[in-house]
Amino acid sequence: MGSMSEVRLEPIRGREHQVRELFWSTLTIGEPLKFELNCAEQYENLSLEWYLNSGSADCAIAMLGDKPVGYCLVCTNHDSFEKLQKKLIGRLLLACVATLLTFRMNAKSRRFYWYRLKDSFTIMRTRKDLPTDVMMHTHLNVHHSHHDGSVSLKLRSHADSVCKSHNAVGYFGEMNAVGGKRIVSLRRVGGAVVGNSKNHTFSWLTGQEIHRLTLVRRLESIEVGITKTEQKAA
Repeated sequence: MGSMSEVRLEPIRGREHQVRELFWSTLTIGEPLKFELNCAEQYENLSLEWYLNSGSADCAIAMLGDKPVGYCLVCTNHDSFEKLQKKLIGRLLLACVATLLTFRMNAKSRRFYWYRLKDSFTIMRTRKDLPTDVMMHTHLNVHHSHHDGSVSLKLRSHADSVCKSHNAVGYFGEMNAVGGKRIVSLRRVGGAVVGNSKNHTFSWLTGQEIHRLTLVRRLESIEVGITKTEQKAA
């Protein structure tokens, strides 16, 4: 495992293929799926398309040598993101229906998309608990071999920097935890957990109860944390 100093952040432009590879190799909380997913192209597009194109200037990939070990996807234009997502959801839905009607969808893919549908309704409910002034969101993903926190901290710092550069008051993101055990540690890094719900898809895939934690990190919290660190150093 490389040290934090060896990990560097790069723009994702020109490295889109590495983002896609890392997405699939870490889809199940740091691990790849253990079955062939039908309509995989449409699902990938729904998950990555906006960030790799419209939002690419604000996103970053963590590299250790030539190996991608994580990425930070950032959305600073909520309306643009939602507009494209509606189109991509429609395309995924049509592809799934066509595959189902022609009896080409395998059993595990059917369960996967059923649980994703349940999770989508849960996410719609939990988003109502978000502060109305926080529109920016981020998605951090780290390879399972670097879950010591070093890569995550670099990616979080990148998200903080984007937040400041866009004069946003803060941003939100979602993280997965076994039984919600990460709530205390998340608060320590300067974020507030505003939602805690079961992740049906990952609970099924891992055979454990996985919770989806919605975290809000405000710019004012970031500044306070930096000030305290500087005071201690002095």
